[in-house]
Amino acid sequence: MSRAALAVFVALTAFSAGARTRDVDPDTLIAQGLELRRAGKSAEALELFRRAHRQAPSPRTLGQMGLVEASLTHWLDADGHLSASLATPDDAWVRKNRPFLEQALDRARMHIGELVISGRPGAAVWLAGRALGVLPLSAVRSLEGNVSLTASAEGFKPFSAIVLIKGGARTAFAIVLDPLEASAVPDPANDRFAVAGASQGSTKRWAGLTLAAAGLFTLTWGVVWIELDNHNTCGSVQTGSCGTVYDTRPTGWFLTAGGTAAALVGGGLLFSSLHVSNADLTVALGPKSLQLEGRF
Repeated sequence: MSRAALAVFVALTAFSAGARTRDVDPDTLIAQGLELRRAGKSAEALELFRRAHRQAPSPRTLGQMGLVEASLTHWLDADGHLSASLATPDDAWVRKNRPFLEQALDRARMHIGELVISGRPGAAVWLAGRALGVLPLSAVRSLEGNVSLTASAEGFKPFSAIVLIKGGARTAFAIVLDPLEASAVPDPANDRFAVAGASQGSTKRWAGLTLAAAGLFTLTWGVVWIELDNHNTCGSVQTGSCGTVYDTRPTGWFLTAGGTAAALVGGGLLFSSLHVSNADLTVALGPKSLQLEGRF
């Protein structure tokens, strides 16, 4: 066989082998992917599931990709593929595997937060270096953690901040842009004021203790004054020659009412401070932003 003929034969053989590899049945690819998963080779299994999905997209291939992505902690990809698979509840494979799909989806969403950004209309916004578009924007899903948020608009200074995204929580963040001609420079010491569960609890606890103590003291003093009403300097209710008769009942009732109110308010603050650590709302206020965070 000549060299030219041999080269043609080798090329045709390689082309035929490549074509057979590309034309592997999707069910075969899925079966091979499952074997790789059982062998602990999730990354290789994911590539086979992706090939199967490109050849024949189906709820099954979406679900298989999502399950592997969840095991690889690719939470955003897992959320998208698992949600798309579960969106076809009439599919036989989805009905059979729904508990596993829903469990994996719940686990993925524990690591994904939602960010709602507000601010000057027309301002361009970037999140973690990714362009989101211009305000107003719809809610953005993001992985949990500290994420950089930047914004810009013509005639305004560039804006930059770090936003804390918590899994399973919705965060509302308001961007405030400073005009270019503004010369005021914010004090770094006052750059951010946060009200969270722990600081709220400490403030409420001290305020509650102070009010409760003041209320009890005032209440006690009011009771004493009520008791002294109509008594004279000798300690008797008689009005003989012992001296002036006390007229303290109105003042006593006033002090008693005020002391009772203060004690009740203080007790309420003390009670709420014991439960504030489980609050579902966090507020962060800065000179250029307002951030609200709640669980969903």
